[in-house]
Formats: sequence, structure tokens, C-alpha cells
Amino acid sequence: MRLRAVSTFLICFVSIVSIAASAQNLAPPVPERITVHSNVLNEDRVILVRMPAAAQGKKDKYPVLYLADGDGHINEVGAIIDFLASQGRCTPIMIVGIPNTNRTRDLTPTPATLRGPDGSAQNAPATGGGGDKFLEFIQTELFPEVEKRYQPRPYRIFAGHSLGGLLAIHALIAHPDMFNAYIAVSPSLQWDDQHTLHQAQQFFAKQKEFKKTLFFSLGNEGATPNAMGDGFDQMQKLFTTTVPKGFIVRSARYPDEDHGSTTFLAHYAGLRTVFDGWVMPREPGGGVPVGGLKGVEQHYQELSERFGFPVSAEQAINQLGYGLLGEKKIEESIATFKRNVELYPGSANVYDSLADGLEAAGKADVARQNVQKAVTVATETGDPLLPQFKQHLERLAAAATTANKAGQAK
Repeated sequence: MRLRAVSTFLICFVSIVSIAASAQNLAPPVPERITVHSNVLNEDRVILVRMPAAAQGKKDKYPVLYLADGDGHINEVGAIIDFLASQGRCTPIMIVGIPNTNRTRDLTPTPATLRGPDGSAQNAPATGGGGDKFLEFIQTELFPEVEKRYQPRPYRIFAGHSLGGLLAIHALIAHPDMFNAYIAVSPSLQWDDQHTLHQAQQFFAKQKEFKKTLFFSLGNEGATPNAMGDGFDQMQKLFTTTVPKGFIVRSARYPDEDHGSTTFLAHYAGLRTVFDGWVMPREPGGGVPVGGLKGVEQHYQELSERFGFPVSAEQAINQLGYGLLGEKKIEESIATFKRNVELYPGSANVYDSLADGLEAAGKADVARQNVQKAVTVATETGDPLLPQFKQHLERLAAAATTANKAGQAK
């Protein structure tokens, strides 16, 4: 993002971000429908793939959130992701939504009679128990198809609600290498007399180190006490005494939301948990990143190591540069912008920002050269900021012409 009012950067930045966000396409990205034939399940599965709003016009790679009950929640979760990404609270994420063909079969790890939150039978046949086969489909057939088509980042999240939340916890303990993070919304831990809960208790009693993330939640599931609430309480209690090294686990209860309405708050909190620590720490009051340029680079290096893919520090370094420029620390600002050029030479904006610093230092010719570089790179990459870079170049060229005429007149 380019900022012109450098002297008022710290005051204007939040407003500019809000304006930029509101200028995005108001219609959410429409999910692509693909069909994957499953030999494991012996059926065709329709899959919904939603790219993040930030992907429009770009060919970047993104982490993937695999979503159970995909057709029911993909717009809701997509909107949350786009909002968090626009606020710098997470990276943009693509969603692979999996609509159901036989929900009870696929989302339950063991056969059992379908029961409600209070534990009462729901007059449904015992069609469950296909959870492991469903996960086999995801791992051996869906993962390769997604990777072939979209080349995503090597970070996967699984999110599910109700029986999908039950499957999320089952996947965490039975297939821990499939996903990096799990969001279990109102998990049906009452299934099969709390079989999955008991497995989780045994599993975590043996774990010394477990580098995964789990968020689980519960809404108002009816009269209390009930079997679903009891399972949730026991799951919470488990992690008050047993938390393996490296395991990030949080939970929340939403008594003002019912089983259906709780999903929005839970998905938001779950994603915030997965990306906890994503935001660059800042000094109180001034908004300056802790540790300056070195602090920014260290923060993003640690994020890259944690998530297993390069997390760009470009925007944060750019903001730091303009912050220093607004404080009239011109040489420090130029050094910061130059570091951004070193780290991200394929970005057009880093050259344009460096030009602002050089211009403030009275180095108009070198500034113009950098804006020309920004125009060249933006043209090659299809950067949507190309018109702004061209305007910047025209302004500097006009200023140079005026200065030359003034010099000749003398």
C-alpha cells in the first residue's frame, strides 16, 4: 500500500487500511466446483474450492482449510478468513469444502446409534463408523487433487461442526500427521458412549511433545447437564492437567448461542487461535514494531519456521519505513526501504516506497529511477497499483522538468 501523507502516517494508516478493504469487490469469491471420483468411498464427491479475496488477480500459494459440511459453512468461514486477513490477523487461506453424501457415515469414527446432545436415541439407523475411510479419501485422493490443481502452502487446517467436530478430534488423535491445526465446533463427544473422548484422554496421557493446534467450543446445547456438555467439560478438564510441549489448545463456551448459531463465533475464535502471535508486537502508544527492523525480521522468520512456509515481512517493513519517514528519521527510513528491496526484489511497491524516502532526502534523480523500476516490475507482474506508480513517475518527471527550466532561466 502506498502512503503519501508520510508526516501523518501513524494517524492515517488505520483509516487507509479501512478504505482499501472497503474498496474490494463486494461479492465474495464464488467457490469453484470440482468433482473427485473416490475409489475409497466408491462414489463421486463434489468439492467446493474457495480462494481468499486477496487471491484476486494473483497466483500466490495459500494454506488450506478443509471444511466438513462444506456447502453449509463455506461462505461463513470464507468471510471470516477474508476479514482476518484484511486486518493482518492471519494469512489468506483457501477453503476446500466437502459437501455430504452420507453425513453420519463419514463423520463418525465408530458405529453407534445416533443420539442427541442429551444422550437420547434419535430413531436413526447405526450408519456411522466410516470416519477413518472418509479421512483416507481426504488423505489419499483429495489432498493429491488439491495439490495438483492449486499448489497450496504445506499447512492444513481441519474444521468441523457437531459430528464434524467429533471427526476433527478423532483425526487429531488417530491421524495426527494429516493436519497442522483443528477447529472442533460443538463436537458430538457423546457419540458411542464418549468413545473418542476416552481415546483422547488415553492419547494425551502419553504425549510429551505435540506440535499441533486445537480449538474446541460448545454452544447452548439444551438442558444441562447433557451428554454433549459432559464430554466438553471432560475435554476441558483434560487440558488443565495434560498439555504436551508445543501443543496450543484453547476452548470456549458460548451460552448465548445455540447449536446452529455458535459456528460463527467459534470459527472466528478458532482461526484466531491457529494464528495466535501472527500480529507483529508493537511498542505501547507509538505503534512502532518492537525491536525495530531487526525485530520485524525476527518475528516473520519465527512465523515462517512455525508455519512451515515463507511468511512475508514486506508490508510490516514498509509500514516501519513510513513510520520513520513520518518522524523525519529519513536516513533510517531509507535504510529500511532498501532492506525491503533486498528481501523482496520481485515486488514493485518496495521500489516505489524507497523512492518516497529518497525524494524526502532530496535525491530526486535516484527516486525517479526507483519509480521507473516499480513501473517495470508492476507491468511484468500485473500489479494493480501500476496506475499509482505511473502517476508517481509522471509527477517526478514534471518536477524535474520544472527544475531544469528554472535552472536554465538563471
